[in-house]
Amino acid sequence: MSTPRSLSLGSHSAWLLLVSLTLPLGIAGCGGRPAPTPPSAEAPKNAPEATGESDVVEVVAQETMPEETDSKEPAKPDERFANDVVRDYADAFKGRGAVSDMTIEPKSPEETHESFTLMDGLAVDVAAHEPDVRQPVFLNFDERGRMWVMQYLQYPFPEGLKITSYDKHLRAQFDRVPSPPPNHTPGADKITIHEDTDGDGIYDDHKTFVDGLNIATSMARGRGGVWVLNPPYLLFYPDKNNDDVPDGDPEVHLAGFGLEDTHAVANSLRWGPDGWLYGAQGSTVWATVKRPGIDDEGVHFKGQAIWRYDPATKRFEVFAEGGGNTFCVEFDAKGRCFSGHNGGNTRGFHYVQGGYYRKSWGKHGPLTNPNAFGFFEAMKHAPAERFSHTIVVYEGDSLPEAYRNTIIAPVPLHHYVAVSNRDGLGSTFQTKDFGHLVESKDQWFRPVDIKAGPDGAVYLADWYDTRLTHVDPRDTWDRARGRIYRIRDAKKKAYPKVDLGSKSSEELVRTLSHPNKWHRQTALRLLGDRKDQSVIPSLKKLMAGDDDQAALEALWALYQIGAFDEALALEGLKHRDPHVRRWTIRLLGDDNTTTSSHEKRLVTIAETEKDPEVLSQLASTAKRLPSSIALPIIETMLSRDELAKDPHLPLLLWWALEEKASTDREGVIALLQDPARWQQPLIREQVIGRLGQRYAAERSMSGLETCARLLALAPDNKSSERIINGMEEGLAGNRITETPSSLDEALAKRWQQGTPSLNLIRLRCRLGSEDAIDAAVKILKDGKAPLANRLSLLDLFAEQREPKVVPILLELLESEKSSKLRQSVLTSLRRYQDPRIPGRLVELVATKEGAPRDEALSILVSRPEWGKELIAAVETGSVKPSSVAVSHLLQLKGFGDSSIDEAVTKHWGKLTPSSEEKNARVKEVRTLLAKAIDKGDRTSGRHLFKENCAKCHTLFQDRGQVGPNLTGYERGNFDFMIPAVIDPSLAIREEFTSYKVVTSDGQVLAGVVVEDTPASITLSTPEGTRVVLPREDIDEIAASSVSIMPEGLLDKMSDQQILDLFAYLQGTEPVRN
Repeated sequence: MSTPRSLSLGSHSAWLLLVSLTLPLGIAGCGGRPAPTPPSAEAPKNAPEATGESDVVEVVAQETMPEETDSKEPAKPDERFANDVVRDYADAFKGRGAVSDMTIEPKSPEETHESFTLMDGLAVDVAAHEPDVRQPVFLNFDERGRMWVMQYLQYPFPEGLKITSYDKHLRAQFDRVPSPPPNHTPGADKITIHEDTDGDGIYDDHKTFVDGLNIATSMARGRGGVWVLNPPYLLFYPDKNNDDVPDGDPEVHLAGFGLEDTHAVANSLRWGPDGWLYGAQGSTVWATVKRPGIDDEGVHFKGQAIWRYDPATKRFEVFAEGGGNTFCVEFDAKGRCFSGHNGGNTRGFHYVQGGYYRKSWGKHGPLTNPNAFGFFEAMKHAPAERFSHTIVVYEGDSLPEAYRNTIIAPVPLHHYVAVSNRDGLGSTFQTKDFGHLVESKDQWFRPVDIKAGPDGAVYLADWYDTRLTHVDPRDTWDRARGRIYRIRDAKKKAYPKVDLGSKSSEELVRTLSHPNKWHRQTALRLLGDRKDQSVIPSLKKLMAGDDDQAALEALWALYQIGAFDEALALEGLKHRDPHVRRWTIRLLGDDNTTTSSHEKRLVTIAETEKDPEVLSQLASTAKRLPSSIALPIIETMLSRDELAKDPHLPLLLWWALEEKASTDREGVIALLQDPARWQQPLIREQVIGRLGQRYAAERSMSGLETCARLLALAPDNKSSERIINGMEEGLAGNRITETPSSLDEALAKRWQQGTPSLNLIRLRCRLGSEDAIDAAVKILKDGKAPLANRLSLLDLFAEQREPKVVPILLELLESEKSSKLRQSVLTSLRRYQDPRIPGRLVELVATKEGAPRDEALSILVSRPEWGKELIAAVETGSVKPSSVAVSHLLQLKGFGDSSIDEAVTKHWGKLTPSSEEKNARVKEVRTLLAKAIDKGDRTSGRHLFKENCAKCHTLFQDRGQVGPNLTGYERGNFDFMIPAVIDPSLAIREEFTSYKVVTSDGQVLAGVVVEDTPASITLSTPEGTRVVLPREDIDEIAASSVSIMPEGLLDKMSDQQILDLFAYLQGTEPVRN
């Protein structure tokens, strides 16, 4: 089996500890800004090399053991901080988002129950509540139908650890790594078991399985005990006799999950159909997961992922990487994996094995595979307010028919539970809401977990607190309350007893045909526990029967009990049900146990299979198999033109091929020996360019020699151009100083074959060719050359900073007629440090308005010397002080130059209003809108939006890419929208965090990181400009607490314009021209 990729950061005797921004365990209340100057610690001498995320430091733990304590409640606030500086910072912090509001009275469980509104045919019960349940964050059911609850009472601060510093994201470094139980400092978290002894639907018997846990998030019963996620550890508490009392101390199976952000630590433990334990990790922790006593290097991954662990073989791997702040693992009846999302406009992600998914690159870090060259998005969904962080695919037998096979998703920020249809979209899915299963006006109602129970009802864990945000270091959580609700068919009130554990193995086999998914999954787990070989004949009979679902369950059971052999796998590969075929392929890949007969069949499936999900799994499995088996499968699938239209298959095939690009370079090149293959759509559109990019990105002689070989194989100019284009993308960043002669000769030959293409010019410029630079300059100066070509070369020179281009750029700034090209010239000039530039920019500020002036100002304030020239122009009167925006002045003051600070104060005075002034302005605008919003003109409002907002934000047909997509937001909620416009730094979503970058030549740039590669990062600036920065040119990069959205947007508008803008913002339909 191929080893999953990892990115090592050296010794991880201490985890990267960063306490970030959202609610408990992935439940994102709102992003926000901390105080201006967080206290920080210097990096230790043995910290790892910088990896581009310079605001993150690895801290070496002190190996001292913690003092034990009998306390089962979280430590007092003063005990959490290592010094007065950190304590004072936390005390002064003003929380953001859904903060605690104790002016809202909590309701009794009965009162909350009465507040619920439900969809047709449903009823709700209060199944459990405080004091028996408090702060429930996770629940599941054992084989006896009892409910197990993780009470997350220790959140958010680990007991016994002290915070030594915060970073600008409110992420903390701790003084040491906590020890695992029993040598740990006991915390307040506990696992409780709840039973309904009299069948009335109310849990009346309550016991504790284990307490004293310290940031424990979830548990799963099975294999002779209980598995507990207690980051940084995966623990196993043996309980062979099932008496609900651990037989002894827990065993540490895994260590190294990140603990830095306790709302995003490893979570959602559960058994998969294959008998592996699956879990999630949130977005703002990093992990280097090790198996104590087995390996030292571990598997390193940054941020959000689905991972899995096989207790039988002790294998650990990342199943899929990326997504939102991942806080859910759900398997549907066919064994597909899903999770929710803490963003809007989707109900979550469909995770396929080996998949890479979108993440916030700047904050959460890049993918572990720098050569992925693409990623999957969340499932398609109509615009919807955020967020549904956890979901259940309902496949029980109790709720009315309309709710079966739907996705049911809590939306805790808005106090309801959504229900969505799920429809196939090629090999993946799309969703569409059709109602709110349950909703409440109780502001304390915060559903944070959801499960389907043995009775077919849906169970909700209600955190029950007004506070939802994690953006506040003060401990204002209400730990006194928590509820569990049951949503059921209004006509069904029976709560039958369940005890699958008392069934014989043969009875469990029959249970695999039960209509309720919970019964099937639990029976499967028990069969995996027992590994009773006597049921193999019954399972094989079930697999060969007419019930496709039962056949799939039998396959899983046979695998878990150790009966998945060559003959059974062949039967599975030929099975009539596509999901049996799909899972047989997956299990073969997981074990890497293919024989020659399997291999032939896999190639046949690659050639003839019609089901897109089977083909999706085949591509994922090919990535894991040895090249000798994988490449014939990949080759066959790449020849099928119709697969190019699938949402997932093209990238899955690329990832499979890329896995072999270094381990079997010759085999990969051999796929392209036949010229006819170059014309196949998948190879032409998905593979050729990426191969050029992949090998060029190595920046090695062998990689570039491979590029030369690919060029030699290219059967025509179009194919060569695709390779060249890919190479050019792979070499983004600074120039290559050494190239193999074979590549020089290949490119020189292409250069001499008539007029060189734009891609060839760009590539040879990156390789330092003077001929290419001269050709590029000629095109730039040619007003008749295609505008797209000239713009492309301007982007290139912005990266390359070729000195001879500066006079040409200044000339174009004066003479060029195209406003778009002049704007691009300014973007290029931004990266040059030439004394001729600032004077020309000052002239632009004095004589132009709109985008040219904004861009010129942005460049001038990026260097202190140029900023002084701007100030000098203000002092002489050639530039009006009102021409310079507050955001630009704030950047000038950020240099810490006393002469600049004095001049700014002299000419502009106080730059930003106080919190009190902002609050007063919020009230003014709120009053205006309350009185006269119906007088707003939406057409005029759209013009204002396009002029002031659309560079960054998407709303309907206007599509900016820098800030949040507003289409799915609560735009009619003025209590949310008005503060967001007046004080944009009040709440910053994680994925739109602004970064301050200091370059090696002293320039300071700000923007959102939109691309992060090993060679460069790409910033999107407040002006909407993209700036590519080679990593070797970056001295410092750090997250900013200030939004890139400038303040004062409404200050220049009349009351009527404000009404127009908000009338447009609150609309549910676009305004047509």
